Amino acid sequence: MKIVCFILTLVLIAASLTGCGPKISSSISMNRQQQYGRLAIVCAPKEGANPVHASSILKQTQSRIFPLNFLERVDCLDNVTVDTNSVPPNVQMDDFSSYDAIMVMIYSYEAGHVHLDLHMVDTVTLEQIWHYRFDSPDPEIKSRLLSQGLYTPAVIRKEFYGL
Repeated sequence: MKIVCFILTLVLIAASLTGCGPKISSSISMNRQQQYGRLAIVCAPKEGANPVHASSILKQTQSRIFPLNFLERVDCLDNVTVDTNSVPPNVQMDDFSSYDAIMVMIYSYEAGHVHLDLHMVDTVTLEQIWHYRFDSPDPEIKSRLLSQGLYTPAVIRKEFYGL
């Protein structure tokens, strides 16, 4: 019994040291906070997905935006046109000067899976600088998309900014 407890303790320690901490270094994290301190968040359906969910997902994201309060500016922008067929997604805005990066949330669903792809795009170079995918097997499309939208700010904070 003592051996089993000892092995479990070692496994927990190893997991906490390797898998639970930030996956990016503190210098990269600091650089990203400085370089991408003004963030716009938009949402669009992938071709074939119902566009009615976009504003609801964005509202859920806005309701839990507090994990990103360390940034200079964070805005959730509704009614922004996005070309989801290009890589990275092409956000059609008149003026990008108020933002350093745009987080484009693109949702889709197929074969019982609900996907929400997060594409971080640099507004100067228009290149994708980060990508994350929520992938959940769930027949309840709307509730799953809303749940994914709710957790998006926390995922951005942890996985992109490393905090």
